[in-house]
Amino acid sequence: MRLLGFIAAILIALTSPAQTLRDVLKANGIAEATFNASELNGHVNAAAAVKDARVVIVYLPIGKDNLLSGDPLLIQFNRTSGAIVRTEVKPEDANLCCGSPNSVEFIGQYVFLSFHFNPSAATMLVLDKDLKLVTTLYGFDVREIAPGQLVFIENMMHFAPVHPERLQVVDLNSGKRIELYPPQGDAMRAAFAEEHGKRMPPQNICTEMNDPCRPELYDESIQFIDNDQGANLAFRVHRDAAHATAKEQPPESVLSAAALYRYALKEGTWMYCEQALPYKTPTHQDDAGCTPDLPVTPDMSNADFSPFDRH
Repeated sequence: MRLLGFIAAILIALTSPAQTLRDVLKANGIAEATFNASELNGHVNAAAAVKDARVVIVYLPIGKDNLLSGDPLLIQFNRTSGAIVRTEVKPEDANLCCGSPNSVEFIGQYVFLSFHFNPSAATMLVLDKDLKLVTTLYGFDVREIAPGQLVFIENMMHFAPVHPERLQVVDLNSGKRIELYPPQGDAMRAAFAEEHGKRMPPQNICTEMNDPCRPELYDESIQFIDNDQGANLAFRVHRDAAHATAKEQPPESVLSAAALYRYALKEGTWMYCEQALPYKTPTHQDDAGCTPDLPVTPDMSNADFSPFDRH
């Protein structure tokens, strides 16, 4: 795994307000009998989720120095039987996990534990039904597109000139991972880059602002479309190119656009299509007339902005 040198996991507890483990148990209807006083009175960062009768809580203790300590601790509670299971998860890479718990999610037969890394990145520990670690994903906004097959937005460097979101699909059964977005030969992205090149500041301003001023580099944000009937996966992409022209001034947008993408898995090959959308108010009603028919070959040209899971 290749990481840029300045990235480091700062495990500062983000508690507002501070809560004890007793508070967490009470909020989730769990009896205190199997926990000792020291545990109950200890301050923690925690997240929890409920599915049917099953409650799963993940937490990390907060030490006197206000830093998170140890590996993630889990509590599973069955509201029907009253059974409590307690365990600990050992991350695969301690340098990338674990900050404050963001969330617990039940997706298919798996439990996803998300932890803060930076404002543009999270670490997701994927657990099986027995709370055993299956794999680690470095990203956020995970969706199940088929049993055991997940797509998610990859992490990004927070302090970077642009934040182009990328998509990765993972098969938890085989462990296979594939980059899905952006695809090579994307005509709309190429057209956007060409127009962006015409609107960039002069080179002397780019140099002064420490701006790479490369037409192919710009912000891209992904919004998944749920229950789309035209493909295995559908999402919108908002593109925005922005540049600062004076010191102490924020970047200003010079070009924006939006597009619909549909992806379908056909005979083992991912296919895609794209369609322009109104930038300001894209709606589901705009999502018509696009059938996946172009083979996906991953475009890795901006992958350095998502370096967390590169080998």
